[in-house]
Amino acid sequence: MIDVLIIGNGPAGLASAITLRQQDASVMVVHRPAETNRLRVGESLAASARNSLTELGVCEEFLNDRHKPCYGNASCWGDDRLYFNDFIQSPSGQGWYVDRAAFESMLTRKASSLGVPFHETDRSFRIYRKDNIWEYTGDPLKISAAMVIDASGRNSWLSRQLGIKRIRRDEQVAVIGILAAAEPLNNQQSLIEAVSDGWWYVSDIGEGKVARIFFTDPDLHDRNSWLDPQYWQNKSLQTKFIRHRIPLSRYTEIIPLQYTSAGSHHLEHYAGESWLAAGDAACSLDPLSSHGIAFALRSGIDAALAAKDQLTGISSAGKDYHGKIDLAFRLYNEQRTGFYQRENRWKDDPFWIRRHEEQLVVKIEE
Repeated sequence: MIDVLIIGNGPAGLASAITLRQQDASVMVVHRPAETNRLRVGESLAASARNSLTELGVCEEFLNDRHKPCYGNASCWGDDRLYFNDFIQSPSGQGWYVDRAAFESMLTRKASSLGVPFHETDRSFRIYRKDNIWEYTGDPLKISAAMVIDASGRNSWLSRQLGIKRIRRDEQVAVIGILAAAEPLNNQQSLIEAVSDGWWYVSDIGEGKVARIFFTDPDLHDRNSWLDPQYWQNKSLQTKFIRHRIPLSRYTEIIPLQYTSAGSHHLEHYAGESWLAAGDAACSLDPLSSHGIAFALRSGIDAALAAKDQLTGISSAGKDYHGKIDLAFRLYNEQRTGFYQRENRWKDDPFWIRRHEEQLVVKIEE
Protein backbone atom coordinates (compact mmCIF):
# COMPACT_ATOMS: atom_id res chain seq x y z
CA MET A 1 0.00 0.00 0.00
CA ILE A 2 1.18 3.54 -0.75
CA ASP A 3 0.58 6.73 1.20
CA VAL A 4 -0.98 8.93 -1.51
CA LEU A 5 -2.45 8.26 -4.96
CA ILE A 6 -2.45 11.38 -7.17
CA ILE A 7 -4.86 11.67 -10.09
CA GLY A 8 -3.45 13.91 -12.80
CA ASN A 9 0.03 14.93 -13.99
CA GLY A 10 -0.46 18.65 -14.55
CA PRO A 11 1.33 21.31 -12.46
CA ALA A 12 -0.85 20.68 -9.38
CA GLY A 13 -0.41 16.90 -9.42
CA LEU A 14 3.32 17.15 -10.08
CA ALA A 15 3.78 19.73 -7.32
CA SER A 16 1.96 17.38 -4.92
CA ALA A 17 4.08 14.41 -5.98
CA ILE A 18 7.37 16.30 -5.59
CA THR A 19 6.39 17.70 -2.20
CA LEU A 20 5.28 14.33 -0.86
CA ARG A 21 8.53 12.68 -1.92
CA GLN A 22 10.43 15.51 -0.24
CA GLN A 23 8.48 14.48 2.87
CA ASP A 24 9.48 10.81 2.34
CA ALA A 25 5.90 9.74 1.57
CA SER A 26 5.21 6.99 -0.98
CA VAL A 27 3.17 8.15 -3.97
CA MET A 28 1.97 7.18 -7.42
CA VAL A 29 0.65 9.44 -10.18
CA VAL A 30 -2.15 8.06 -12.38
CA HIS A 31 -2.94 10.10 -15.47
CA ARG A 32 -4.53 10.10 -18.89
CA PRO A 33 -2.46 10.24 -22.11
CA ALA A 34 -1.37 13.72 -23.10
CA GLU A 35 -3.81 15.66 -25.28
CA THR A 36 -1.45 16.18 -28.20
CA ASN A 37 -3.88 18.36 -30.16
CA ARG A 38 -4.72 20.70 -27.31
CA LEU A 39 -3.24 24.20 -27.47
CA ARG A 40 -1.72 25.58 -24.27
CA VAL A 41 -0.49 29.02 -25.28
CA GLY A 42 -0.49 32.54 -23.94
CA GLU A 43 -0.18 31.29 -20.36
CA SER A 44 1.81 33.33 -17.89
CA LEU A 45 3.35 32.70 -14.50
CA ALA A 46 3.27 35.48 -11.91
CA ALA A 47 6.52 36.46 -10.24
CA SER A 48 5.02 35.46 -6.88
CA ALA A 49 5.29 31.81 -8.01
CA ARG A 50 9.06 31.99 -7.52
CA ASN A 51 8.53 30.91 -3.88
CA SER A 52 6.67 27.77 -4.97
CA LEU A 53 9.34 26.94 -7.55
CA THR A 54 11.99 27.31 -4.85
CA GLU A 55 10.09 25.00 -2.48
CA LEU A 56 9.89 22.41 -5.24
CA GLY A 57 13.62 22.70 -5.90
CA VAL A 58 13.19 23.71 -9.55
CA CYS A 59 13.59 27.50 -9.54
CA GLU A 60 17.09 27.52 -11.01
CA GLU A 61 16.16 25.05 -13.72
CA PHE A 62 13.03 27.05 -14.53
CA LEU A 63 15.06 30.23 -14.99
CA ASN A 64 17.59 28.36 -17.14
CA ASP A 65 14.80 27.13 -19.42
CA ARG A 66 14.56 30.70 -20.75
CA HIS A 67 10.83 31.15 -20.60
CA LYS A 68 10.10 34.48 -22.21
CA PRO A 69 9.92 37.33 -19.67
CA CYS A 70 6.65 39.21 -19.19
CA TYR A 71 7.50 42.82 -18.34
CA GLY A 72 3.94 44.05 -18.04
CA ASN A 73 0.68 44.37 -19.92
CA ALA A 74 -1.39 46.92 -21.74
CA SER A 75 -5.16 47.04 -21.42
CA CYS A 76 -8.12 48.88 -22.87
CA TRP A 77 -10.62 48.24 -20.10
CA GLY A 78 -13.13 50.62 -18.56
CA ASP A 79 -12.69 53.37 -21.16
CA ASP A 80 -11.34 53.86 -24.67
CA ARG A 81 -7.76 54.59 -23.66
CA LEU A 82 -4.86 52.17 -23.45
CA TYR A 83 -3.23 51.79 -20.04
CA PHE A 84 0.16 50.25 -19.32
CA ASN A 85 1.09 48.25 -16.23
CA ASP A 86 4.86 47.88 -16.00
CA PHE A 87 5.88 45.04 -13.67
CA ILE A 88 9.14 46.83 -12.87
CA GLN A 89 7.08 48.76 -10.33
CA SER A 90 6.01 45.53 -8.62
CA PRO A 91 8.05 44.32 -5.62
CA SER A 92 7.81 40.79 -7.07
CA GLY A 93 9.34 41.85 -10.39
CA GLN A 94 8.63 40.46 -13.84
CA GLY A 95 6.57 37.37 -14.64
CA TRP A 96 7.03 34.88 -17.47
CA TYR A 97 5.20 33.63 -20.54
CA VAL A 98 5.32 29.90 -19.95
CA ASP A 99 6.10 27.23 -22.51
CA ARG A 100 3.63 24.81 -20.93
CA ALA A 101 5.16 21.64 -22.42
CA ALA A 102 8.67 22.57 -21.27
CA PHE A 103 7.36 23.59 -17.85
CA GLU A 104 5.55 20.32 -17.22
CA SER A 105 8.51 18.34 -18.59
CA MET A 106 10.74 20.06 -16.02
CA LEU A 107 8.37 19.16 -13.16
CA THR A 108 8.09 15.58 -14.43
CA ARG A 109 11.87 15.20 -14.49
CA LYS A 110 12.06 16.49 -10.93
CA ALA A 111 9.36 14.09 -9.74
CA SER A 112 11.02 11.15 -11.53
CA SER A 113 14.40 11.98 -9.98
CA LEU A 114 12.74 11.66 -6.57
CA GLY A 115 11.39 8.22 -7.43
CA VAL A 116 7.79 9.10 -8.29
CA PRO A 117 6.21 6.34 -10.43
CA PHE A 118 3.76 7.29 -13.18
CA HIS A 119 0.95 5.17 -14.59
CA GLU A 120 -0.70 6.24 -17.85
CA THR A 121 -4.09 4.79 -18.67
CA ASP A 122 -6.64 5.45 -21.37
CA ARG A 123 -9.10 3.02 -19.84
CA SER A 124 -11.90 3.78 -17.44
CA PHE A 125 -10.86 3.08 -13.90
CA ARG A 126 -12.47 3.01 -10.52
CA ILE A 127 -11.40 4.35 -7.14
CA TYR A 128 -13.42 3.42 -4.10
CA ARG A 129 -13.10 3.26 -0.32
CA LYS A 130 -12.97 -0.08 1.45
CA ASP A 131 -12.10 -0.51 5.13
CA ASN A 132 -10.77 3.09 5.23
CA ILE A 133 -8.43 2.40 2.30
CA TRP A 134 -8.67 3.72 -1.27
CA GLU A 135 -8.61 0.98 -3.91
CA TYR A 136 -7.70 1.66 -7.54
CA THR A 137 -8.95 -0.88 -10.10
CA GLY A 138 -10.00 -1.04 -13.73
CA ASP A 139 -6.81 -1.77 -15.65
CA PRO A 140 -3.76 -3.99 -15.00
CA LEU A 141 -2.72 -1.73 -12.12
CA LYS A 142 -4.19 -2.64 -8.73
CA ILE A 143 -3.16 -0.39 -5.90
CA SER A 144 -4.23 0.61 -2.41
CA ALA A 145 -3.63 4.07 -0.92
CA ALA A 146 -4.27 5.76 2.40
CA MET A 147 -5.15 9.07 0.71
CA VAL A 148 -6.02 10.50 -2.71
CA ILE A 149 -5.26 13.92 -4.19
CA ASP A 150 -7.54 14.86 -7.08
CA ALA A 151 -5.50 16.97 -9.51
CA SER A 152 -7.42 15.85 -12.59
CA GLY A 153 -8.13 19.35 -13.89
CA ARG A 154 -11.43 21.06 -14.65
CA ASN A 155 -13.24 17.71 -14.88
CA SER A 156 -12.59 17.07 -11.16
CA TRP A 157 -12.79 13.32 -11.75
CA LEU A 158 -12.73 12.09 -8.16
CA SER A 159 -14.90 14.90 -6.83
CA ARG A 160 -17.57 14.06 -9.36
CA GLN A 161 -17.47 10.40 -8.34
CA LEU A 162 -17.93 11.46 -4.72
CA GLY A 163 -20.87 13.71 -5.57
CA ILE A 164 -19.18 16.94 -4.49
CA LYS A 165 -21.10 19.92 -5.87
CA ARG A 166 -19.28 22.21 -8.28
CA ILE A 167 -20.30 25.86 -8.34
CA ARG A 168 -20.04 27.40 -11.80
CA ARG A 169 -19.71 31.19 -11.93
CA ASP A 170 -20.01 31.57 -15.70
CA GLU A 171 -19.95 29.69 -19.01
CA GLN A 172 -16.99 31.54 -20.52
CA VAL A 173 -15.04 29.87 -23.32
CA ALA A 174 -11.83 30.78 -25.14
CA VAL A 175 -11.45 30.92 -28.93
CA ILE A 176 -7.73 30.36 -29.56
CA GLY A 177 -5.90 31.34 -32.70
CA ILE A 178 -2.19 31.21 -33.53
CA LEU A 179 -0.81 33.69 -36.05
CA ALA A 180 2.70 34.07 -37.45
CA ALA A 181 4.68 36.63 -39.44
CA ALA A 182 7.97 36.50 -41.30
CA GLU A 183 8.76 39.91 -39.81
CA PRO A 184 6.83 40.01 -36.53
CA LEU A 185 6.35 43.10 -34.43
CA ASN A 186 8.56 43.12 -31.35
CA ASN A 187 6.41 43.47 -28.25
CA GLN A 188 7.09 42.01 -24.81
CA GLN A 189 3.83 43.14 -23.25
CA SER A 190 0.55 41.29 -23.48
CA LEU A 191 -2.52 43.21 -24.61
CA ILE A 192 -6.08 43.00 -23.27
CA GLU A 193 -9.06 44.74 -24.86
CA ALA A 194 -12.68 44.59 -23.71
CA VAL A 195 -15.48 44.59 -26.29
CA SER A 196 -19.26 44.35 -26.10
CA ASP A 197 -19.46 40.54 -26.00
CA GLY A 198 -16.23 39.59 -24.21
CA TRP A 199 -12.54 40.45 -24.24
CA TRP A 200 -9.43 39.84 -26.32
CA TYR A 201 -5.97 38.77 -25.20
CA VAL A 202 -2.81 38.80 -27.33
CA SER A 203 0.73 37.77 -26.43
CA ASP A 204 3.89 36.75 -28.26
CA ILE A 205 4.74 33.05 -27.95
CA GLY A 206 8.12 33.08 -29.70
CA GLU A 207 9.46 32.25 -33.17
CA GLY A 208 7.43 35.03 -34.74
CA LYS A 209 4.15 33.60 -33.45
CA VAL A 210 1.35 35.30 -31.56
CA ALA A 211 -1.54 33.87 -29.56
CA ARG A 212 -4.81 35.72 -30.17
CA ILE A 213 -7.54 34.58 -27.79
CA PHE A 214 -11.13 35.79 -27.52
CA PHE A 215 -13.07 35.13 -24.31
CA THR A 216 -16.85 35.12 -24.60
CA ASP A 217 -20.02 33.20 -23.72
CA PRO A 218 -21.00 30.48 -26.21
CA ASP A 219 -24.67 31.49 -26.50
CA LEU A 220 -23.75 34.99 -27.73
CA HIS A 221 -22.75 33.71 -31.16
CA ASP A 222 -24.61 31.75 -33.82
CA ARG A 223 -23.70 28.06 -33.84
CA ASN A 224 -22.47 28.21 -37.44
CA SER A 225 -20.14 31.11 -36.63
CA TRP A 226 -18.07 29.00 -34.28
CA LEU A 227 -16.77 26.97 -37.22
CA ASP A 228 -16.01 29.99 -39.40
CA PRO A 229 -12.45 31.40 -38.99
CA GLN A 230 -13.45 34.44 -41.06
CA TYR A 231 -16.09 35.33 -38.47
CA TRP A 232 -13.49 35.64 -35.69
CA GLN A 233 -11.04 37.41 -37.96
CA ASN A 234 -13.68 40.01 -38.79
CA LYS A 235 -14.41 40.46 -35.10
CA SER A 236 -10.73 41.13 -34.40
CA LEU A 237 -10.76 43.81 -37.10
CA GLN A 238 -13.53 45.63 -35.21
CA THR A 239 -11.27 46.24 -32.20
CA LYS A 240 -9.46 49.47 -31.47
CA PHE A 241 -6.03 48.10 -30.50
CA ILE A 242 -5.89 44.34 -31.20
CA ARG A 243 -6.10 44.87 -34.95
CA HIS A 244 -2.99 47.07 -34.86
CA ARG A 245 -1.12 44.70 -32.54
CA ILE A 246 -1.44 41.85 -35.06
CA PRO A 247 -2.16 43.49 -38.43
CA LEU A 248 -3.53 40.96 -40.90
CA SER A 249 -1.36 42.51 -43.61
CA ARG A 250 1.57 40.99 -41.73
CA TYR A 251 0.19 38.03 -39.74
CA THR A 252 -1.63 34.93 -40.96
CA GLU A 253 -3.33 32.12 -39.03
CA ILE A 254 -1.23 28.96 -39.15
CA ILE A 255 -3.43 26.34 -37.45
CA PRO A 256 -7.19 25.81 -37.09
CA LEU A 257 -8.97 27.63 -34.28
CA GLN A 258 -9.43 25.75 -31.02
CA TYR A 259 -11.96 26.19 -28.25
CA THR A 260 -11.69 25.48 -24.54
CA SER A 261 -13.59 26.13 -21.34
CA ALA A 262 -12.32 29.26 -19.57
CA GLY A 263 -14.96 29.85 -16.92
CA SER A 264 -14.58 30.39 -13.21
CA HIS A 265 -15.86 27.58 -11.00
CA HIS A 266 -14.99 25.75 -7.79
CA LEU A 267 -15.94 22.85 -5.56
CA GLU A 268 -18.27 23.17 -2.60
CA HIS A 269 -15.67 21.29 -0.53
CA TYR A 270 -11.94 20.99 -1.23
CA ALA A 271 -11.23 18.15 1.18
CA GLY A 272 -13.03 15.22 2.75
CA GLU A 273 -12.41 11.83 4.26
CA SER A 274 -8.81 11.06 3.21
CA TRP A 275 -9.00 13.09 -0.02
CA LEU A 276 -8.10 16.58 -1.20
CA ALA A 277 -8.55 18.48 -4.46
CA ALA A 278 -5.85 20.73 -5.93
CA GLY A 279 -5.38 22.99 -8.95
CA ASP A 280 -8.21 23.25 -11.46
CA ALA A 281 -9.89 20.25 -9.84
CA ALA A 282 -10.48 22.47 -6.80
CA CYS A 283 -10.85 25.92 -8.39
CA SER A 284 -10.77 26.89 -12.06
CA LEU A 285 -9.73 30.52 -12.32
CA ASP A 286 -10.69 33.05 -14.97
CA PRO A 287 -7.64 33.62 -17.25
CA LEU A 288 -8.13 37.32 -16.55
CA SER A 289 -6.48 36.72 -13.17
CA SER A 290 -3.25 35.33 -14.71
CA HIS A 291 -2.88 33.12 -11.62
CA GLY A 292 -3.94 29.70 -12.90
CA ILE A 293 -0.49 28.04 -12.96
CA ALA A 294 0.67 29.81 -9.79
CA PHE A 295 -2.46 28.60 -7.98
CA ALA A 296 -1.94 25.06 -9.30
CA LEU A 297 1.59 24.95 -7.87
CA ARG A 298 0.66 26.48 -4.53
CA SER A 299 -2.43 24.33 -4.01
CA GLY A 300 -0.51 21.22 -5.09
CA ILE A 301 2.18 21.90 -2.49
CA ASP A 302 -0.38 22.70 0.21
CA ALA A 303 -2.46 19.60 -0.58
CA ALA A 304 0.65 17.43 -0.25
CA LEU A 305 1.58 18.98 3.10
CA ALA A 306 -2.00 18.51 4.34
CA ALA A 307 -1.96 14.88 3.20
CA LYS A 308 1.31 14.29 5.00
CA ASP A 309 -0.10 15.88 8.18
CA GLN A 310 -3.20 13.75 7.98
CA LEU A 311 -1.11 10.61 7.53
CA THR A 312 0.76 11.47 10.73
CA GLY A 313 -2.49 11.78 12.68
CA ILE A 314 -3.30 15.49 12.47
CA SER A 315 -7.06 15.16 12.04
CA SER A 316 -7.65 18.86 11.33
CA ALA A 317 -5.33 18.89 8.28
CA GLY A 318 -8.11 18.46 5.70
CA LYS A 319 -10.30 21.11 7.31
CA ASP A 320 -7.38 23.53 7.49
CA TYR A 321 -6.57 22.91 3.83
CA HIS A 322 -10.22 23.54 2.85
CA GLY A 323 -10.12 26.84 4.74
CA LYS A 324 -6.93 27.91 2.99
CA ILE A 325 -8.28 27.20 -0.51
CA ASP A 326 -11.67 28.71 0.34
CA LEU A 327 -9.97 31.95 1.42
CA ALA A 328 -7.80 32.00 -1.69
CA PHE A 329 -10.82 31.59 -3.95
CA ARG A 330 -12.85 34.26 -2.15
CA LEU A 331 -10.00 36.77 -2.43
CA TYR A 332 -9.53 35.90 -6.10
CA ASN A 333 -13.26 36.21 -6.79
CA GLU A 334 -13.47 39.62 -5.12
CA GLN A 335 -10.61 40.81 -7.30
CA ARG A 336 -12.12 39.28 -10.44
CA THR A 337 -15.59 40.73 -9.75
CA GLY A 338 -14.13 44.17 -9.14
CA PHE A 339 -12.18 44.03 -12.38
CA TYR A 340 -15.23 43.08 -14.45
CA GLN A 341 -17.33 45.75 -12.76
CA ARG A 342 -14.83 48.39 -13.82
CA GLU A 343 -16.04 47.91 -17.39
CA ASN A 344 -19.32 49.85 -17.82
CA ARG A 345 -19.28 50.78 -21.51
CA TRP A 346 -21.53 47.83 -22.36
CA LYS A 347 -23.33 47.39 -19.04
CA ASP A 348 -26.58 46.54 -20.87
CA ASP A 349 -25.03 43.78 -23.01
CA PRO A 350 -25.50 40.15 -21.84
CA PHE A 351 -21.80 39.31 -21.32
CA TRP A 352 -21.32 42.22 -18.94
CA ILE A 353 -24.75 42.01 -17.29
CA ARG A 354 -23.89 38.44 -16.25
CA ARG A 355 -20.62 39.52 -14.65
CA HIS A 356 -22.05 42.58 -12.96
CA GLU A 357 -24.89 40.56 -11.49
CA GLU A 358 -22.98 37.33 -11.03
CA GLN A 359 -24.75 36.34 -7.84
CA LEU A 360 -27.97 35.95 -9.84
CA VAL A 361 -26.61 33.42 -12.37
CA VAL A 362 -24.35 31.12 -10.35
CA LYS A 363 -25.03 27.46 -11.20
CA ILE A 364 -24.50 24.49 -8.91
CA GLU A 365 -23.65 21.19 -10.56
CA GLU A 366 -24.24 17.91 -8.74
